Amino acid sequence: MSSVNMKSEDSKRNQLIDRLLFLGQMSSTETALFHQKVAESMGLGITDMKTVSVLMQEGMMTAGQLAKRLNLTTGAITNLLDRLERRSIVRRVADEKDRRKVIVQVDVDAIKKNGGTKAYESMGLAYRHSLADYSEKELEFLAAYHEIQLEVTKDEIAKIVG
Repeated sequence: MSSVNMKSEDSKRNQLIDRLLFLGQMSSTETALFHQKVAESMGLGITDMKTVSVLMQEGMMTAGQLAKRLNLTTGAITNLLDRLERRSIVRRVADEKDRRKVIVQVDVDAIKKNGGTKAYESMGLAYRHSLADYSEKELEFLAAYHEIQLEVTKDEIAKIVG
């Protein structure tokens, strides 16, 4: 292959990488705005909504585990859980294995009652529809890409919080 073709391929590759980085930033912004609007529609703040999201995706956990997962202080997580508990969105229950521990659970029925799942269900259906024509191999590639993206993001968060 000639050096002109190699430079052309490198240039095209760099352009594609730049485009992917730009699209990733745009996707991140639009996703954050989506979550903000869903939170507002439920009368919640974005951190409240992300707390609910983490509990729904990852399962119940202690307040300390939740604080660590969300990079919040213990005081901040206590206030946040108090707000969500007053709205009956979460509840604190004694750990069956260690009664000294308190586990935080989401009340999915309360979230549904507040309309919190409709927007996410709609988004899920839209994504499912947009992926319908992809091959299994393409879907595997996309899944692998998103897994890498998540790990990179978590690593970068760790660098910031130290």
